Amino acid sequence: MTIKKVVYLNTIFIILILTIAGVLVIWEMTREVAPPYLKDKPRHVVPAWPKEDMLANTEFSDFFDGIDISEHQGRIFWDSLSMAKHKPKFIFVRAFGKDSRRDQTYHYNIEMSRKYHIPVGTYIFFTMALSVQSQFNDFLEIVDMPLQDLRPVIDVESLSTTPYNIVHLKDSVLRLAQLIEEEIGTKPIIYSNQGYYKKHLAPTFNDYPLWIAHYSHEPDHPEIRPIMWQRSERGHVQGIWTYVDLDNFINGANLSSIMLPKKER
Repeated sequence: MTIKKVVYLNTIFIILILTIAGVLVIWEMTREVAPPYLKDKPRHVVPAWPKEDMLANTEFSDFFDGIDISEHQGRIFWDSLSMAKHKPKFIFVRAFGKDSRRDQTYHYNIEMSRKYHIPVGTYIFFTMALSVQSQFNDFLEIVDMPLQDLRPVIDVESLSTTPYNIVHLKDSVLRLAQLIEEEIGTKPIIYSNQGYYKKHLAPTFNDYPLWIAHYSHEPDHPEIRPIMWQRSERGHVQGIWTYVDLDNFINGANLSSIMLPKKER
């Protein structure tokens, strides 16, 4: 083999090695690298844009402190939301819903909330169709506590139960709340509507931070003092092309009332 041929082959080999190295470097820089505490968690799914702005001809809502979102909102225009005149002070993001299926936009919405410096937390829909331990395991698997600013929320509604298992509802929700408290060191928030709470959850959870839905007026249950009121499910917020739930602090509560202790963030 001539010297010229050897030099040529060596040159080709070096170019090949450099090309492979370059591809690996670019891949490493651009792929989504999860921090150690997320390495076993599913990556997020970027939701599709809504086909059109359903609320283009309606005014923006202006009497709210925060919002709660899920995959039903589709992909949110976060740049627009973050620059809105009425920007939410906090956002709760659904991790899994009424059918126990994981919300496909959960991780994406958490990431975007943090990117735009909006305090964010997670709500999970409670169901009697699954065991308490199974739901707690889902909480541990899905919810990234180092990325949370706000206390987690247990959402308890009529669809959580059937007539045959509602008798066990209080005990089951309480056990899940206790497991979460043992894990994170503080009580979770309990969400429900006023009528359902009064009939099926009071007084067991009266000393928990409560988030009560009531769309005609502020909650007026005499035995409880909720810290949050979900006042509408038909809010219009800049950057979101579908209706969204609107939430307000009440009874002297503020953002610090729902924040996690610093050690948990």
